[in-house]
Amino acid sequence: MRWFSGCYQNRKACIIITVLFLVCVCFYFTSRKHHIQELLNTFASKCLHHGIPIFVIEPSILQHLLSAKESEPPCILCSAGDVISLGVFGADWDKGESLLLEFNDLGIVLNEVTAPDPRLLSLERTTVPSVPTHYLIRQSGSLPLHLVVFYERDDNYWWHSSLEPSNSQIFHGFNTTFGNSAGAYDRFDVRLTAVDGMWLYLPHPVGEFLAQMPRSKFIECDYQGAQTYLSKNPQKRSGIALHGAEVLYKTKRALDPLGIPFWLSFGTCLGWYRQCGFIPYTSDIDIEIPIQRYSTGILPAFLKVGFQLLHVKGKMSDSFEMAFKTHGIKIDVCFVYEEKTYLWLGGTDAHDGKKYKYIFPKFDTCWTDFMGCRLRIPCPTLPYITAAYGKNWNTSVKQWDWRGSSSNVQKNGVWPKEEWQTVIQETH
Repeated sequence: MRWFSGCYQNRKACIIITVLFLVCVCFYFTSRKHHIQELLNTFASKCLHHGIPIFVIEPSILQHLLSAKESEPPCILCSAGDVISLGVFGADWDKGESLLLEFNDLGIVLNEVTAPDPRLLSLERTTVPSVPTHYLIRQSGSLPLHLVVFYERDDNYWWHSSLEPSNSQIFHGFNTTFGNSAGAYDRFDVRLTAVDGMWLYLPHPVGEFLAQMPRSKFIECDYQGAQTYLSKNPQKRSGIALHGAEVLYKTKRALDPLGIPFWLSFGTCLGWYRQCGFIPYTSDIDIEIPIQRYSTGILPAFLKVGFQLLHVKGKMSDSFEMAFKTHGIKIDVCFVYEEKTYLWLGGTDAHDGKKYKYIFPKFDTCWTDFMGCRLRIPCPTLPYITAAYGKNWNTSVKQWDWRGSSSNVQKNGVWPKEEWQTVIQETH
């Protein structure tokens, strides 16, 4: 009995010690959460005083604000993890040199990450000055803040850099929301909003900003790789090099207002991936659209911005495609069908009604900057390229037959002659 009593007493002591430990841990993390809110308030207020709006981009906080209706949670900022991610526009941040001294006096440390400025990159210039892209902001006793610098790119969109492993050691041990990849966003404004008793800027509209996050990944063209290819394969100027970018801009003007996503495909995608430009000995541009995103508004939209319709082939259920022309350049608009394990699109020979099928591995899409235009590409891109052009995709091939040269093409039957009038509609 004495032994049992001693054991019982020790058990009570263990329970008390455990409870006290948990209380201390809870107090420690609650205190750190409280301090990060103080740090956020001080940092944002100081920046605002200097005319630099700092806006919240932490997804969990934005989601709470978006879903909060009449009854807001008592602490919205508490929904964030170890780090609260914030954003600032590069043009505004350039004004903040004197801020660093003020932050230093307050014991606030800004650890800076830099990267080459992509706005200056080109085939002629692959070594460019660096710009600040990310900051880890710390103060004793507080969890850190993560500041992401957004820069305006040519095609009127916001871009932020990725946290490259070699440059992100200061973030080691912290789970950050932004930085796993570079990102591109439609232009947005920011609006001042009361959050947990402090005034903070938020992207506006919040819902649209959140909706872009999962599909914001951005990949820069490999200019150094392109230089290597072009040094071995000198290119001549051609019509597509002169007017191809304008054709793509017109395509965006037609499809973007309809909310229809499209991406570069076939030779246009190869040109971006291999040489950061158009393949000069091609005469057309290729894009793809998911068949489920087809709209009857596509044809009038293309005509409205100055395209001429060349043909419509196939059916909505099989091998549907359209082709247009402007500035002497043809653009093929292929519609993509999804199966369980692969994607495919079709082609039709207008002379004999034969059908062809092109098979691709499934992929997502990412953003890139091509000829000063923000466009989507298959992502990852190399499996798409090798599916269409094989392992020798990096070799210049000037003779190409769309019916049989592609590595992923296969015959797909013949349209019955009685259907030709509906499945092969040509206007030239």
